[in-house]
Amino acid sequence: MKMLFQYSHHLSQKICIGVVLILLCTLAVTLFANSQITRRIYLREQREYLRKIGEQLEDELRTGMSPNEVIENIENKEKVLIAYSVQSNDPEILANELRDSFRQKGMGFHKLWLWEQDYIAATQNGVRFRLYGQEKMNYSILVEYLSLDSGLYAIAAIVPEAQRFIEIINHIGFLIDSLSILTAILLIFLLAQHIIHPLTEIQAFTRKVSSHEFQPLQIKTGDELEDVANSLNEMAQNIEKYNRLLEEKNEQMKHLLRNVAHDLKTPIALIGMYSSGIKDGLDDGTFLDTIIHQNDKISQIVEKLLYLSRIEQKEYPCMELELDTVLQSCIKEQEILFKSRNLTLFPKIEHHVRIYGNPELLGELLSNLLSNAAKYASSDFVNVELYQKEHSCVFHISNETEDISLDINSIWQPFYVGEKSRNKELSGTGLGLPIVKNIAERFGYTISCKQNENKIVFEILFPLL
Repeated sequence: MKMLFQYSHHLSQKICIGVVLILLCTLAVTLFANSQITRRIYLREQREYLRKIGEQLEDELRTGMSPNEVIENIENKEKVLIAYSVQSNDPEILANELRDSFRQKGMGFHKLWLWEQDYIAATQNGVRFRLYGQEKMNYSILVEYLSLDSGLYAIAAIVPEAQRFIEIINHIGFLIDSLSILTAILLIFLLAQHIIHPLTEIQAFTRKVSSHEFQPLQIKTGDELEDVANSLNEMAQNIEKYNRLLEEKNEQMKHLLRNVAHDLKTPIALIGMYSSGIKDGLDDGTFLDTIIHQNDKISQIVEKLLYLSRIEQKEYPCMELELDTVLQSCIKEQEILFKSRNLTLFPKIEHHVRIYGNPELLGELLSNLLSNAAKYASSDFVNVELYQKEHSCVFHISNETEDISLDINSIWQPFYVGEKSRNKELSGTGLGLPIVKNIAERFGYTISCKQNENKIVFEILFPLL
């Protein structure tokens, strides 16, 4: 719990510090821009505005209008005042004339003076800008001196004193940003809690999963966190499923080892005992045959175990094939076994049934079912059917059996054989049906077994092409 609290605290702290730094940087940039850049941009725009007015004045004078008509026309349209004076070589006289002209139009100057350098720049370059600050007044006057053939023109526009205004804006902006920072901290804290609470649940969930405790997460946030929780629940379900499968496999492995030990114990003991008998001169002529028979039995068990292992590990290429052809070949291979058991096989096989599979494994599957029926049939016949039904190919094999207490659910387990048949000469290793089951599962075939009194039926559904 302490670790979760620290985790929550650190995450909230990092988010708050990050956002506050962003807001402080924004505030600093805004204050700097207002203080150092805004006034310059405004003055530049006003200069450009006066320049365009000067170009307009020069263009209209070229049309033949008198200076007074042009000045009156522009003053009516634009927010400027224009003073006009015939050029004189005395800047002081020009300054007085221009100042008087402006006063007549209602613009009073606390300070307006045509400096000699301004006059020289205007006459030489044709234009000169000068900003006159009016003491104790909240504005300045921007003047463009324009020297033309008809005289010297002064185009004036009032520029509000922005310094005090900018200070007020900066003060208000500082208050607003300070309030924004406090509000952001509060909102971030609430948002962080909204995020951190599910994260603490996820952390606790992962610890439980690592301890094999599978309890689903209950997070309903309507966002990506809920998606993450759903993904984790799905992952936990898969882990739980795989754990169960692993436990089942472990149990099957333990059961398999016990059965292997049980089935190998007897033939190994017999081989040892009869070998000792031969060594001691007790052989009546049958000891060596018994040893060979028991050795063959051990080899058969080992071979089946290896084959069962290969089915799960080896890659078997699949192809299109005719199942009826494979079945006919398997029946032919099992003829000797059926004849030795005095059994008659009644096949009912539909031709040209095409499926997708591996011929080697399909042959092993069908051969095991045929040999199983031959070994455990209690009557003198076995029925085999192969036909198409809708989108599947159906394979049936049935025979009568004396073991009416057969455990249908256990017949797929390795080394399981009916108790009554365990001592029969033709009893198998108990690995045939597990091999059949593994092959069917490997290729997605549906296999089932049913017993009706003394009749047992195996059915496989093969998907058609």
